[in-house]
Amino acid sequence: MQNITIIFKKSMKMSELIDADYRLLLLLNKLNISLGFGEKNVDTVCRENGFDPDCFIFLANFQSNKSIINVQQVFNTLPLEPFLQYLKGSHSYFLEMRLPNIRRKLELVFAGSDKGLQHVVLDFFDNYTKEVEEHMQYEDDTVFPYVRCLMSESCKDSYSINIFEERHNDIEGKMNDLKQILMKYVPGTTDQMLMVNILMELYMAEEELEAHTYIEDSLVIPRVKEMEKNRKK
Repeated sequence: MQNITIIFKKSMKMSELIDADYRLLLLLNKLNISLGFGEKNVDTVCRENGFDPDCFIFLANFQSNKSIINVQQVFNTLPLEPFLQYLKGSHSYFLEMRLPNIRRKLELVFAGSDKGLQHVVLDFFDNYTKEVEEHMQYEDDTVFPYVRCLMSESCKDSYSINIFEERHNDIEGKMNDLKQILMKYVPGTTDQMLMVNILMELYMAEEELEAHTYIEDSLVIPRVKEMEKNRKK
């Protein structure tokens, strides 16, 4: 884990941010911001790609500098729509890239080895993927449209964010279970470098999901509850 000690600003070159924390490449990917931005600063790159620069800087600082920014206070000064865009982009990233990539590697690492263990691990992973897909699809199809409706002046949707909060399951816990299975029970005869690669990817995915869940549970949901309360006045 890199020790990031600077607070990112809109005036910085986008390339400087990536140099400071290479993991921000994934943030660009989730927001569909392509490389090739030359010497342009963050503000210019974000505006050219239709994403709020202040929200981008918040997400970059949140990912790299949680301990040195006042997350809640800053978040409450920002528009909500870009965060819905970010969360939806994160869903696409997990379902279309991260999880399928992990599964391909799991298939490779078990090629020609214990078929019983292979079946257990792949079945576990496929069930987990299905659960994540249902979780994220519900947010895309039900929760986010409701929040956008709330942001309009004439929302008549009777849904409540409490419904989402009650059914919001823990999708990070099972990722840890899979890590433990692989570390403890996969025999040493398997491709150790590939196994290390898989475990590294699982650790990164777990960190990403924890950050994703924090934004939903600790930032977006309280803001939506406040919007609901104001609508009832």
